[in-house]
Amino acid sequence: MCKDDMHHDHRKCQCCCEQGPQGVPGLQGPQGIQGVPGAQGAAGQMGAQGPQGLQGPKGDPGKDCDCSQSMSRYANVYASNAQIVNAYNNPGDQVLFDKQNAVSAGDFDLSQMGSSGDIKFLKHGIYHLAWLLQARITSPVPVPVPSWSFGFWLNGVLVPGSIYSGFTQAPGDDACHSSSEVIIEIQAGDMLRLRNTSISQVALNPSVTGSVFPITIASINIESLKELP
Repeated sequence: MCKDDMHHDHRKCQCCCEQGPQGVPGLQGPQGIQGVPGAQGAAGQMGAQGPQGLQGPKGDPGKDCDCSQSMSRYANVYASNAQIVNAYNNPGDQVLFDKQNAVSAGDFDLSQMGSSGDIKFLKHGIYHLAWLLQARITSPVPVPVPSWSFGFWLNGVLVPGSIYSGFTQAPGDDACHSSSEVIIEIQAGDMLRLRNTSISQVALNPSVTGSVFPITIASINIESLKELP
């Protein structure tokens, strides 16, 4: 729009423009390509060491290994020859042994078992002992018929709990079985013997009616349960 300027001697035309409303924003353009990464900076200096943490609780103490359980001592001896075992406290009241199966080396001295019936222990420990017998009272069988019994003796002293008995019912009986087991501590050098503890003379005979092979008339089994120093 033009208007006269009253202060000038000539006419000027001045144009005045009015600003219109803001237009709608345009769509955002796509993201530009990422620039090339800059060179890696130099490593910073190591920081000061932090304070030491609290110490955890102390664990339970370990247990010592008991290696003695893995070291076995054992022996199996038996009698196969017929013999008469005298009544208790008479000469010859012990059982004699003439054969052996497995025996751990260096643990027993069996040199006297065929003459005195003694088994010598060479190591201190806790042992499981067992004896077995097939026996009968010698004829003539008295009336009433008494039982017969055997037990272990260690260094000439009766081993408590080791005596068991058998019973011959008639003169024709071939043999009666009896056995015993006991666990005791035995010192190195101790002597073990199986003795008749009855008032009767007892016969051990490997030949019995009906058996194709001779029977084992007596045996002793020994096993170490714990070795002791």
